[in-house]
Amino acid sequence: MAAARRRRLRPTSIALLLLAMLVLPSAAATSLPPGEDSTGGELTIASITPVVDGEGTARVEGELTNTGEQALAAQEVSLVGRTASADRDDIVTWAEGTQPVAKDPRATVTLEDLDPGESAPFTLEVTADELAPGLTAGAAWVSVQTSQTAVHTFIGVHRAKEYVPMGMVWGVPLLLPADERLFGEPGPDRVQAWKETVGPESRLWQLTEEPPAEDETWILDPSLLSLPPEPTEDTGQNLTRALNAEREVRAEWASRVRSTLDPEQTIVLPSGDADVAAAARWQDVAELVAPQVEEGVRSADLLDDSHGDIQWPADGVVTESRTTALGRLQPGSTPPTVLTDTSAIAPGGFTPTGATRTTHGSGLLVADHSLSTLAGELTSPSDATLARQRIVAETSVLLGERPGTPRTLLVVPARASSPSPEAYADLRGVVDEIPWLDRGRFDDLLDGVDRAQQTAVPRTTQQIARATDEKPVPPVLTPTSATRIAEDRRSMSIFASVRSDGEVWKEAVDPALDQLTSARWRSDTAAFDALHDQLATEVTLSHDDLVVSSGEVNFFADKGRLQITIINKTDVRLTNLDVRVESQNPSFRIQEPSKPVTIGPDGRQKVTVQATALAAGRTPVHVVVTTPNGHELTEQATLEVRMRPTGETVYWAIGGIAVVLLGVGTWRSLRRRTRTTVNEDSA
Repeated sequence: MAAARRRRLRPTSIALLLLAMLVLPSAAATSLPPGEDSTGGELTIASITPVVDGEGTARVEGELTNTGEQALAAQEVSLVGRTASADRDDIVTWAEGTQPVAKDPRATVTLEDLDPGESAPFTLEVTADELAPGLTAGAAWVSVQTSQTAVHTFIGVHRAKEYVPMGMVWGVPLLLPADERLFGEPGPDRVQAWKETVGPESRLWQLTEEPPAEDETWILDPSLLSLPPEPTEDTGQNLTRALNAEREVRAEWASRVRSTLDPEQTIVLPSGDADVAAAARWQDVAELVAPQVEEGVRSADLLDDSHGDIQWPADGVVTESRTTALGRLQPGSTPPTVLTDTSAIAPGGFTPTGATRTTHGSGLLVADHSLSTLAGELTSPSDATLARQRIVAETSVLLGERPGTPRTLLVVPARASSPSPEAYADLRGVVDEIPWLDRGRFDDLLDGVDRAQQTAVPRTTQQIARATDEKPVPPVLTPTSATRIAEDRRSMSIFASVRSDGEVWKEAVDPALDQLTSARWRSDTAAFDALHDQLATEVTLSHDDLVVSSGEVNFFADKGRLQITIINKTDVRLTNLDVRVESQNPSFRIQEPSKPVTIGPDGRQKVTVQATALAAGRTPVHVVVTTPNGHELTEQATLEVRMRPTGETVYWAIGGIAVVLLGVGTWRSLRRRTRTTVNEDSA
């Protein structure tokens, strides 16, 4: 009976079940953008008071837009508060939410009906007492909402200074994007890529329009300041035009940056932002990256002693074995200071400050992971409005951890990010509007590293991944790719030794091979593969590019000249080509090697060598073209030589004449005897 009762469903239950089956899949599949509801209403916050004092009034300005296809009836826009949390993870969760809060509003305004596409502005005002009564210094959590959707944000409240202000230092990465065109084949596409990267309309140009503020530090890839080589008389016209156009673009940016940067506020990375994390892992990679690190140190010295002793591993790992390996890359005996972020350090009860030391003594510059991620996500100027309020909330939580301890926070957007210059500048400016923050100084931060206690406990790669819920990005620079790059560099040297423009060409291509060591390719392996394949083809003089004609050759002489045809299929003049000719039969001897050969682009050249034939017959002759140092440039070609020396022909002729003369003599003797016999018979 119990089983029967469980199988029996009431009509109302069946109706509810069917309704759930129809509704739930639809709801699960629906995804609305932040601040937009199902009726087509979209909320946008245009401005908001970052921090309001105890007797002041906070102001929120925005607009509601009807993005639907139907008229939107009069809507109420309200500001609702909720209880703040001291957990920084809750801050992120709250900021990403879009659900209205079921509480009494602190302020409300009613808007008129909106036709499709129309917008209506609104202003909400609320006092500090209404936001957070009794709060000394901190952030109120608020929701700006309609009945269907909401924008969650924060408003700071400040009544008394019962703390030591925290300093803020902002890193401004000046790095190349993962764009294979920048170091691909010289030409219009490459010039255009450089214009997009460092031209007047580029984000790097905007980031460096003014010298760094006192609370900023530039993190510079020194290859941005280098220039392609100046063409010479031997440089082809196409390459000359491409190099000159590229030099003009890059020189303009490099010149203004050199004159604008502040050496004391500039970190100079290894050239090309080489992947020091990969180099610390594998010796084969370290051999490629170590010269890049040394080049970065030299560049820092040339920039009025900027900071060339700071390394930024792409994975952030700062364990003892890792920092020891990084130290081996650094020239000199002083170990480098390592730039990482808070996710690389196990929490010790408080959020790490921007300058610390690990338990094994390594000096660290520690960027705040959450704030750095926030900065890296600024895609447009409008993003800065709510991001500024996130800064208010997160720093208020940090302040509450140790309000009486002097600290400096560091923010560094990730390599793979490209925050809007305008938005990032706006975000940095919020420090002046938050009472518990001061503008920090980078040199003070570095001094703090030397004074810091050895308390930071470093995490491994797996521990960092678990702490951030981010899958670690594997290196592109591995022993396999490092070996291939080293082979490409050898191929480049060989090819350059026989090119008429070899020195200029090598100076133009070599930096491109260096760029293959960059950490930036971790974010775009396809671009790395495309550039690597293109460079490997460009630097290698293949056997299809230089060809020796083979076939049968007649040699009808004791001594003479053997002609060999060599074809140059490249678009550059090849010089100093040595032609090595080897007979495989002692009866055919090569007397003198050919002189060095020069062949024009898409041309062919007949090469002559002196030879001697000692006997008749056939012999294979092997031909290879080499560099002056003996590197083979072509596949071995084989000439089948048919020998018929002149001296042997004479001997055969003399023998033939002798046979003829002997025959004639014999014939005449027989004829004389016949005549004598006939005469005797007649008598």
